[in-house]
This record gives sequence, C-alpha cells and structure tokens, in this order.
Amino acid sequence: MDDIQNILNEIFPFVERLLKEYGEFYPLSCAVNVNNEVEHILLEENEDNDFPTSTSVIDELKKVLRYQKDNFLAIAIFYDVELKEEKTSAIAVFVEHKTEKLAYTFYFPYKLNEDDLILGESWKVINETDIFED
Repeated sequence: MDDIQNILNEIFPFVERLLKEYGEFYPLSCAVNVNNEVEHILLEENEDNDFPTSTSVIDELKKVLRYQKDNFLAIAIFYDVELKEEKTSAIAVFVEHKTEKLAYTFYFPYKLNEDDLILGESWKVINETDIFED
C-alpha cells in the first residue's frame, strides 16, 4: 500500500488546489512506475471535443493504463463526484495495485466555502481489479 500512499501524497494537494480555484476538476490519473516513481498519465487532446464527459475521460485513462500496465506497480484515477445518498460532493480515487492484487475506491467528502476546502471523514469501497487483470 506504500505505492498507493505515495500517489495520494503527491497528487492530492494538486486536486485540492483545483477544487479551491475552479470548484471542480476533470478526472486525472497517475501511477507508480517500476522505478518506484510517481508519474502523471496524460491523454492526448481531442480537438473534436473540448468538453468531454468525466465518464469518457475515465474510460480513456483506463485504456491507456491497461495498455501500459507492465510499466506500473500501482495506479490511481482521481475524479469529482456527487454522492446523492450521502448528499455531498467527494473526491473519488480509484486505486489498484499490481502485486497486491487489490482495488479500492476511496471517497473523500468535501465542502467548498469561498476559497476553503473542508474535507470530511473518508471511507473506501473494495472493487474488482480492472487494470491489472490476469
């Protein structure tokens, strides 16, 4: 789980800054590569669609991650969600680890007050592996 914690430690401040500045963010992804370095996963711009849906961005990120999975030990996809049952916005982080064969989605509920981001108590949900499937 150290690889996943390294991703969270490096990327979470960036996501918080995006929320404070813009009130939202497009899904983004990073991974721990085989050299134990956190790297950002970038998508090529789609000139035909300046405003893709978050779902389509997540799908494209997953395609790239699956294609490059041999280069990674762990991956994470960060995205902004509205949780209707909990009546809150949340930062969702889908994570998966290659050798530990685990996948989770972490939820970090938040509220935006002017320029301040207030995080609530987080939780995780166990998922099926999606990127490092055998």
